[in-house]
Amino acid sequence: MTAAVARLLNLPEVFTLAGFCKVTGFSRNAAAVCLRRWKTRGLIEPAGERAGIYFNKLKRSNIDSSDRIGALLFEYPTAILCGESVLHAAGWITQIPARLSVAVLARPSYVSLHGFELHGRPRSWFRKVHGMVNAAGNAKIYGLRALPTALALVDLYGDSKAWHPDVDDLDIPEEDKDAVLAAGKLLRIELPVTVRELCEARSAR
Repeated sequence: MTAAVARLLNLPEVFTLAGFCKVTGFSRNAAAVCLRRWKTRGLIEPAGERAGIYFNKLKRSNIDSSDRIGALLFEYPTAILCGESVLHAAGWITQIPARLSVAVLARPSYVSLHGFELHGRPRSWFRKVHGMVNAAGNAKIYGLRALPTALALVDLYGDSKAWHPDVDDLDIPEEDKDAVLAAGKLLRIELPVTVRELCEARSAR
């Protein structure tokens, strides 16, 4: 048994750089060199560039979505599925997002993680959506708490850096159009005229 294999067998399925240093007694620099070698040999897989979170492939050879969600929640416990990921899951758009969009508590810089598009939101935003996200009956999507679909749509229009669906891209169920208007008021986000008119036509009936 090589030294690398012996050390990996003493580590959990998912571990951090700090945890590795604690178990081995290595300095951060020595640990970084060791982990780079293990990555090259295919013994570990980083959860993201410079994330400091690693999957132990000796103990878990196939890294699946639940593993990646676990790494996400380790780094961002506040993570909430948002944006086009929610819209696609609900059938409001047909475009398939390349990565899962998640809202996380805003910070000066972010640790990127493979498979996720991060959107920083202030604490006040989390307070506004808290009740609806955690309402009874709101099922998790892809293992994550998720914005209600109407809120996810409106929140997209409030993010200048996010993809904005055109009205022709949307298939909003009739029974949800009032909820879209209400979400705009809650988040204080001005909807595009075409989307607002589409929803108001339902409300006026």
